Amino acid sequence: MCIFITATIYQIIDIMKSPFKFLDSYTKNDREIFFGRDHEIEELYQRVFESKLLFVYGVSGTGKSSLIHCGLANKFQETDWLPLVIRRGGNIIESMASSIKAASVTEQQSKFANPSDFKKGVRSLYLDHYKPVFFIFDQFEELFIFGNKEERKSFIHIVKTLTESELQCRMIFVMREEYMAGVTEFEKYIPTFFANRVRIEKMSHRNALDAIKGPCNAFNISLEDGFAETLLEKLSPGETDVELTYLQVFLDKIYRLSGGFSPPLQGGKEGGSSPSFTLSLLEKTGDVSDLLGSFLDEQLSLLDDPETALAVLKSFVSVKGTKQQMKPGEARDYALTLGKEVSEPAINELIQTFVNLRILCDKDQNGKYELRHDALATKIYEKFTMAEKELLEVRKYVENAYYTYENRSILLKKDDLDYLSVYENRLILPKYLQDFINKSRQKLVHQKKILTRITRISLLVFILIIAAVVRYYLVNQSTAREENLISKILLKSESNPYRSLNSTLSLWEKYQTSTVLYKMVLSNFQKLLVSKVDTTDQVYLLQQELKQKGMVSAIVKAKMSKEGHYIYGWMDNQQIFIYDLPADRIHYFESDGGLLNLELSEKDSLIALIYNNNTGFVYDLDGNIQYEFTVTSNNVMNERLVCFFAAGDYQLATVDENRANIYNDKGEIVYVLNNHTDKVNSVDISPDGSFLVTASDDKKCYIWNFNKNINQFSVYDSLTRHNDTVWSCEFNRTGKYIITSSADSTIRIWDLNGRERDAEFSFGFNYEATRHYKFKYGEYDDDVEDPNLSPYYRKVCYATFSKDELSVVTTGYIYSNNPDSNKQIEYNQVMYYDINSKFNKYLYTPFNYFTFEDGKTIPALYNQLVISSTGEILAVNETGSDKINLVAADGLELFSVKGSEALFSNDGSYLFIINKNSISKFPVRIMEIKKLLMKNNITGTTEADKGLKMVI
Repeated sequence: MCIFITATIYQIIDIMKSPFKFLDSYTKNDREIFFGRDHEIEELYQRVFESKLLFVYGVSGTGKSSLIHCGLANKFQETDWLPLVIRRGGNIIESMASSIKAASVTEQQSKFANPSDFKKGVRSLYLDHYKPVFFIFDQFEELFIFGNKEERKSFIHIVKTLTESELQCRMIFVMREEYMAGVTEFEKYIPTFFANRVRIEKMSHRNALDAIKGPCNAFNISLEDGFAETLLEKLSPGETDVELTYLQVFLDKIYRLSGGFSPPLQGGKEGGSSPSFTLSLLEKTGDVSDLLGSFLDEQLSLLDDPETALAVLKSFVSVKGTKQQMKPGEARDYALTLGKEVSEPAINELIQTFVNLRILCDKDQNGKYELRHDALATKIYEKFTMAEKELLEVRKYVENAYYTYENRSILLKKDDLDYLSVYENRLILPKYLQDFINKSRQKLVHQKKILTRITRISLLVFILIIAAVVRYYLVNQSTAREENLISKILLKSESNPYRSLNSTLSLWEKYQTSTVLYKMVLSNFQKLLVSKVDTTDQVYLLQQELKQKGMVSAIVKAKMSKEGHYIYGWMDNQQIFIYDLPADRIHYFESDGGLLNLELSEKDSLIALIYNNNTGFVYDLDGNIQYEFTVTSNNVMNERLVCFFAAGDYQLATVDENRANIYNDKGEIVYVLNNHTDKVNSVDISPDGSFLVTASDDKKCYIWNFNKNINQFSVYDSLTRHNDTVWSCEFNRTGKYIITSSADSTIRIWDLNGRERDAEFSFGFNYEATRHYKFKYGEYDDDVEDPNLSPYYRKVCYATFSKDELSVVTTGYIYSNNPDSNKQIEYNQVMYYDINSKFNKYLYTPFNYFTFEDGKTIPALYNQLVISSTGEILAVNETGSDKINLVAADGLELFSVKGSEALFSNDGSYLFIINKNSISKFPVRIMEIKKLLMKNNITGTTEADKGLKMVI
């Protein structure tokens, strides 16, 4: 520590003697060392009298501020001008008013609330000094970076009033060229606003030679012949101009390396020998590329906590990558917004350290600090992550809105609150800003309640009247006719399915919402397949088309591929099977035994096998090994241990201890995601491959995406509301939402910004229907101790969206204490639905409830529960049953068939039923049944049927 302090002291002494400004602007006192800008100084001096408004602009690093504060300032006599240098600070109008008050001798009577007050204030200031007042708005771009529309509009009117008055005042606006587009807003009110302007160019090599030789001559620094020319070529090879910022930084570096002690200006041998700049010294400085970046990294690395120090520095950089002024308390708040908490003593110490290191300027009259140059801000801005930039933009949005509220009492609107709600889990704001948001939200809720109450009262009467009229008409006109026709067809159906099928289909064309007719069509078609009344060639062809596929051994596990082209899994003999549905062909290959799970990629025609010894292999579909990978299984949920990328440069993501590995197509680990502190249980990839999500024993989930700044996957957001092991995480089909499940007995749904979706995905359902299950939106009730209800307080290990995303299927588990069971863990599945789902009445049907002796009912437990892609049919395998029940959305049981597992085709047209060593295919959409009947010329039409058609 002593060495560091001593080095800093010498560095400060060196700065005091150095003729080079490093990152500081030149001031009026630096005239003796300010060279190479005579032409620009003269032009500014002439232009400043041509109009009351002068615009000075150029790219960053051209020395605009130095030209004004040193060059132009030294052209004036003390009696010729009264310069007021103004920075926007918190608000440009308030800063302008403060500058006028500070420069006034007589106490200002104006409140500076409007343009007229400013006019009175400037007149009073002029009378105090009898000098023309020059308002110098330095870094004027800050108004467009930090200001809002109201602030700009008010300032425009002040400028217009002052420039159109007879007052002896002029205005100089100094700004970066890239923000000039904002000036057009001023030209609407002041057409000549941009008429008088001077563009500051980069310094030419010819003038840069003067900028090098002049200060060296003033400080008696000897230059070896060719030194200045070689330095400029090194700084900007092949160019005719030079970046002044880097010239000053480089000269300062050479000066410190020379180790000389500068004597007084213009000779004199007092104080030691003169330093000498030689070509050999120039070679020692090394590469000039990224001087500031290297300087910054070097200084940060010397500090005890570089990460905290960088967070503090980031607070002095705006959302546009420019520097911004900060008080220590404000910097501390900004660091907290970026996720780094710094104590008050620590931030004061760090700020003073950065001042000593020439990174920050010393505090100004308002107690604010800032970076010494925008070039430093640019280097620090490069270290921002995407998430940090986004958070700072949101914070600035709130600050601007708060300023409007202070001046006009306008709270945030609904659109504003909706925008901010996406970030509420990540955004840490000062108390006054958070209180402002809460106050806005409370007012909105109050207004919404009033509007809702009025709307409900108005609509309720209207809806009830319309509903009563419509219901009366439909019930009396349609239902009686439909029931009469269905009864007639049922009579025919019982005698012969051939003869009634065509009539049933014809009636269904008119009453497509009737689940009774739907059941009849499926029932008749099923009877047709097994009927022994007639064995026509057509029926034989139909049976062949739908006949079951036999396996060589009983199926242990079967899955449908994401794209729906394959059914794949493994059998009792540990063989892998891959059923190619379009080709109607089955591939087999041998595994090593001890399988836990498997995953198929249609994109690459590959399949990943996971074994219970924590190893995995990627095979092609013919069973040839492509590469091996490591994987960590667990004893509860192994559904998401691996995941294939659907597109992009990467192929596979796997779970491995407390990290996730990303493999390329050669089987090489190209990235490691390792923020978790405990074992990872699940990984999933968004459909477009842009994001990954991982779930862990550490009770957290992380969302990852590729950070181009560091060429690595980094944490985009974290999901932290679970309070026990998170077993699974999964994207929805659009990749916009993530569903997670946990041993804390909850499932949660999030967006990509880490916000829990309470409104749009309101899977709160009906409390009475879900109160027996400890779901996120449910509660404990008096039944919690009831042993009959214990399955509904189970932990949750897996949750997935239905394909229509209006329902959620969850898998619960419990450690078995049944001595008669050989299972260590028992599982069951439960479905929850959104109010818009077709199943919104399903949980109320008798089929789906168990009833106890006291009359209490609870939802049935399932080994498997699968929803079709259209959200119209449910296939369930109840616990303890060896059959699959097909159920309509209104709870009507359509038919049952023997089997242990069911899979729907991706388009919802077919149901595939797994039964021991066979896979059966059955059409479940009416249109598909009609196509099959037409293809095989099966109508079942008789003379009696024709009579029925005429009735229909």
